[in-house]
Amino acid sequence: MQQTYYKKQLVLLGGGHAHIQVLRKLCMNFYEGLHVILINNSMESAYSGMTPAYIQDYYKIKEIMIDLQRLCFNAGVTFINDEVIQLKTEEKKVILKNRPSIHYDLLSINTGCISKKNNIKIHKNSKNIFIKPINNLIKNLNTLDKIIKNTNNTKINIIGGGVAAFEISFALRVRFQNRISITIISKNILLEKNLNNKTITELKKISENMSISLKEIDVIEIKKNELLLSNGEIFPSDLNLISTGVQIPQWIQNSSLKKNNGFIGIKTNLQSINDDNIFAAGDVASIQDYLRPKSGVMAVRQGQILKENIFLKIQGKKLMKFQPQKNWLYIIGTYPNKALLNYLNFSFHSKWCWALKKWIDKSFMKKFSFPNKLNMKKKIISENIKISNQEMYCQGCGSKISKATLMDYLSQSSNNNELADSSIVNFSNNQILQTIDHIKLFNSIDPFDFGIISYLHSQNDIIAAGGSVHSINISVGVPFGDENIEKFYLESFMKGVEYFSKFENASIISGHSYQTFEPGITINMNGIYKHLSKKTLAKKNDLIYLSKPLGVGYLLAAYFKNSALLDSKDFNEILSMMKLSNKNASEIAKKHQTKSMTDISGFGLASHLGDICKSSGLTANIHLGEKVLINPNLDILKNFQSTGHKSNYKSVSQYINSEGNSPYLDILYDPQTNGPLLMIIEKNKKDFFEEDFFNLYQKQPILIGNFVSKKEHWINVIN
Repeated sequence: MQQTYYKKQLVLLGGGHAHIQVLRKLCMNFYEGLHVILINNSMESAYSGMTPAYIQDYYKIKEIMIDLQRLCFNAGVTFINDEVIQLKTEEKKVILKNRPSIHYDLLSINTGCISKKNNIKIHKNSKNIFIKPINNLIKNLNTLDKIIKNTNNTKINIIGGGVAAFEISFALRVRFQNRISITIISKNILLEKNLNNKTITELKKISENMSISLKEIDVIEIKKNELLLSNGEIFPSDLNLISTGVQIPQWIQNSSLKKNNGFIGIKTNLQSINDDNIFAAGDVASIQDYLRPKSGVMAVRQGQILKENIFLKIQGKKLMKFQPQKNWLYIIGTYPNKALLNYLNFSFHSKWCWALKKWIDKSFMKKFSFPNKLNMKKKIISENIKISNQEMYCQGCGSKISKATLMDYLSQSSNNNELADSSIVNFSNNQILQTIDHIKLFNSIDPFDFGIISYLHSQNDIIAAGGSVHSINISVGVPFGDENIEKFYLESFMKGVEYFSKFENASIISGHSYQTFEPGITINMNGIYKHLSKKTLAKKNDLIYLSKPLGVGYLLAAYFKNSALLDSKDFNEILSMMKLSNKNASEIAKKHQTKSMTDISGFGLASHLGDICKSSGLTANIHLGEKVLINPNLDILKNFQSTGHKSNYKSVSQYINSEGNSPYLDILYDPQTNGPLLMIIEKNKKDFFEEDFFNLYQKQPILIGNFVSKKEHWINVIN
């Protein structure tokens, strides 16, 4: 995280075509004192211009998706994967579905729209896919494949008559050939402004050649296997794609933002008509006196102005004007490697039109591809954010967060208003378990998720000893910043910690807070137990299991070094592993009378397993393979290492014996954040343990080996 004092908070709602350009600008420029948050309901954003070709199977999914999490990492922006449910402009607050609310000083909205239903009655048992948001169409493509696979001559109706409906129908025909019948149904066929007559004629001709029917009439009702049309006709239907125009999400509709033609009303500088602290771009916005079609092209062009105006606004400078073009280019994909171009009175249908479209689309996407040099930053000082005569910031207790911020949080979230210096804790047993851990915040990671990870990482030490968490003491370090930024980190950290602690009825009994250039969480846990699990109690022939796979360290290193071997889906899997609790796995192990457990954390598998070997006077014979890895791609393991790998290797490699040159050896030294439990189970309890584990997780625990009599080395790796 950049060392700075945060004075203002910019919140970007949505990862649309305009906002990704803002993020790219932040990749190459650092604005002193500005804290930026991106909120989006998925870790990636589809480029709409390439989606029809993706449906054709011309592009692979990775080629059309923009990795928002990694873009945020390069930009120094906090990414929050969540859904907006309310906007309170009078309070400058964004309300989220699963996270604490977020204050903004400046807000920008580029969420895209949702499909309109046009008063069509839709039955629950009907099969429909809404074209907007575009990620929804992509997400449902597998569903579409399954329906068509299991149905003869699947009847697909595209409800809506715009250019998008035609382009999608062409793409579906290419994808599924003669396995489907396609009908475009709309009273208004191809009425978009700037489509010339030659283009309209050609689109209808292409439709006829591709056996796509046109039906110029309104749909009144969508039933299970049929449509009711406005003339009373019943029309058969197995699946409907709804492309009837767009509307703003309900939370925008309910906000105090003034609307223009049903969308957020904005001025030519892209500011809200009635709130200069809010910008908007793309489908959700409409410029006064400049009605234009809702398309990705418009969002891209607005992004070029938005990325400048946001920062001009922050610096108190004059904003630029967006000049909507009177005429715009259509390039519509038709047959494989062919497209129809429309501009003014010109219309061409040719392979060179497709080549042009492909060049335009790939040139745009290249700007956001990895690896590249996006993280090379040029420092810019914003005049009205910079603190004059800035003092050296205190460390230690002098860096505590403000009393007001702390009291505000406690008044809302705790009954600990006395603020006692220490707390009395009553235990049923005088002997308790205690552990302490500190983790620094990963750049760009949602601090709420980080709170979850911090709790689970600390919890592992308690449950590995056979106990359960009774209470915790917590110290929270937040970035230097004004009150609202303090509050964002404090609330997010604490709510994340509380997310799992409440399931164990674990109380937060005391805490400490401070400001720092290296934000993070320190947790001191108190645990209670009935029967201790000890590293000295492993026996010969006992089996060695992992509760989940390994690889957090080197995978995060690869991802944040912009490796092309990983994408947002891979990162989401890593994050999911870090947010997966080992508590239930420990309970199953205890049920089957485990005597020994440990958690795999910063020192890696070799060190933690070695501790049990050394303490119990045994050697472990282990098998490493694909099953122990979160990601099976060995090229990543071979080419990337966490910063802790080297010291782990230096510490314990002399105690490891490998028969042959296993390609998996490096995983032994990879540091883990909330890594798996290493569970020791007696051989005669194998089947019962594995059955209970599978019943809970729907997958087997990872059996990696067993203990044998002590030999020269702690661990033998057997190929």
